[in-house]
Amino acid sequence: MNRLAVLATAAVLATTAAHAQQIVTKYSGIQPNEHPASYTEEYFAQEVGILTKGSVKIEVYHNTQLGDAVANVQSIRNGTIGFTTVSASNLNQVVPAMDMYSLPFLFKNANHFWWFLAQPEAAELAKPLEAKGIKVLGYIDSGARNFFTQKEIRTPADLKGEKIRVMASPVMVNTMKALGATGVPVAWSELYTALQTGVVDGAENNHPSVVAKKFYEVSKYYTLDEHMRIPDVMVMSMKLWNQLNPDQQKAVVEAGQRAQAYMRGAWHVSEVKDLAELKGKFKGILTVDKAPFVKAVGPMVQEEAKRLGVEKTVAFILDSQKNF
Repeated sequence: MNRLAVLATAAVLATTAAHAQQIVTKYSGIQPNEHPASYTEEYFAQEVGILTKGSVKIEVYHNTQLGDAVANVQSIRNGTIGFTTVSASNLNQVVPAMDMYSLPFLFKNANHFWWFLAQPEAAELAKPLEAKGIKVLGYIDSGARNFFTQKEIRTPADLKGEKIRVMASPVMVNTMKALGATGVPVAWSELYTALQTGVVDGAENNHPSVVAKKFYEVSKYYTLDEHMRIPDVMVMSMKLWNQLNPDQQKAVVEAGQRAQAYMRGAWHVSEVKDLAELKGKFKGILTVDKAPFVKAVGPMVQEEAKRLGVEKTVAFILDSQKNF
């Protein structure tokens, strides 16, 4: 065999070997294709492909195709999927302290929110997830959460007796109780029908999610009380992490940081655009005095911080509000 033939054969064998060693995994998202979280998931997958030179391929599935948030957390732990985006609230089923992020009026504004996520305290809070099979790669903005309901909500008194959809979070359930409402956990994929049929009287979420899922079709009023800022978390299965070589692990971490930065810009654009769109969709968009809401939940915040064992962290966050 001449030299050219040997080189050609070697190149084919190398390509075949690289292809055989390629790791193919899934990223499960719960938002519709046009949601900024979905764009970020696609971006992350592309970056991983580039940074690993194709040795890791991520197939992205949106709109709960592979399961809702609760199911995705379990799939991450058992390695059925490689990656997912999940609200920190939904990680309480694994590490209860993660429900701290569901506490109302914890963060003063978006700058305060992002400042804390860069602090050692945030990393310390997430660290126990690794022993449970979940690795945090980055955070995704999910904005401020507001009520969308059938009746006007201007004060906590207006929530009395209302059934409000929440995530499967004890803190969120207790928050609604403190405001006089009943928190009703309903799967994200089932919320539109629950609002339509009266299973719940209202729900709460951010502008882009309300637009993406068209909840304005089944509710009348949108109350801009900004009661929570809960980060979405980009996570991966520790089972997958342990299959990667050091270079691949480094690439995935880098892609997570790039995706986090990408999402901050994409979120801001989407949030401004979507609020403008919602002004033509709801019967009324209400701006309220937050003080009565903050007062109503104050004792509950302290009780929940103690129950979750995060009193020092919560005190640290609340004290730092004065700087923002």
